[in-house]
Amino acid sequence: MAAGPRSNRHKETRAKSTRTTTSEGAVMKVGIIGVGNMGWQMTDRLVKAGHQVSAYDPREQVAHALPQLGATAAPSPAAVAKDSEATILMVLNAAQADEAIWGDDGFAQSAGPDSVLILMSSLPPAFVADTAERAADRFHIVDSPVSGGVEGAAAGTLTIMAAGSEAALETVRPVHEVLGEAIIRLGSRPGLGATMKAINQAMYFSAMASAAEMVVTATKAGLDPDTVIEVVGRSSGDSWALRNRVPLSWRNEYSSGGSLAVAAKDMAAGLELAEQLGVDARVTKAAAETIREAVDRHNGEGDDPLIVEVIEARSGLSLADRSSHQKL
Repeated sequence: MAAGPRSNRHKETRAKSTRTTTSEGAVMKVGIIGVGNMGWQMTDRLVKAGHQVSAYDPREQVAHALPQLGATAAPSPAAVAKDSEATILMVLNAAQADEAIWGDDGFAQSAGPDSVLILMSSLPPAFVADTAERAADRFHIVDSPVSGGVEGAAAGTLTIMAAGSEAALETVRPVHEVLGEAIIRLGSRPGLGATMKAINQAMYFSAMASAAEMVVTATKAGLDPDTVIEVVGRSSGDSWALRNRVPLSWRNEYSSGGSLAVAAKDMAAGLELAEQLGVDARVTKAAAETIREAVDRHNGEGDDPLIVEVIEARSGLSLADRSSHQKL
């Protein structure tokens, strides 16, 4: 298939080399299965980039809203496959992915040998590898989970962790470049992208839990939490989670794009991978316990800064209530 529009802001990395590419492009027929917070933003960007988008979501209200974006609402994943050259799968978990791909009205029912299914959900590496093996000789799989959240999807600044054959990756390049700023090719084997995403998520949530513990400690010692963020944000203890997520808890600036249940699922994937490979991941395991406690406190709902509340509750401190801060 012809390559799509590219801009020189897109950075594509193979192995250890980085190159910036530009090309001329053509309109593609793109499918999307799963139009949640991420899928909605992806649909919007693809339509605005000039692509023809057919999308499926089982929720009736979402299906009715899709024409507002300029997308066609499809009645099933099979219908999406029939109308699309490349189809994004953006669902919650492996069970939903399996049904969307292999169910009675699933993608596989209408996919042909030139069809490409882009797995952009956070899925277990073993599931992705098994799906690719099962799809062999039927349709192509590109394993490309993303990082950057709803904001990155809306802005087209996602980091895309891509694995698949060269031919399939070239086919979906126009889609990737509408959605992502950094497209990093990890290899030809589907499952490598899912592995990279699991590693990233485990590192992120572990950093967040650790940062929350130390911010609470600093506050109980008499330091102002915002000042702690400022100082550490300029020092060796800095992390994206510390600067961008932890402070939201005491500023009451929660977003609607996150999910504690998804956080727990992602941590479980990282721990499962470590266990399979014989890695003693006790630090990550401790962070996962904190996240599980947050899930239990909030029934899996809400954004990841609620993890900070778990640390506050354990420590008898409310960061939002400065009058409760006491020196040790």
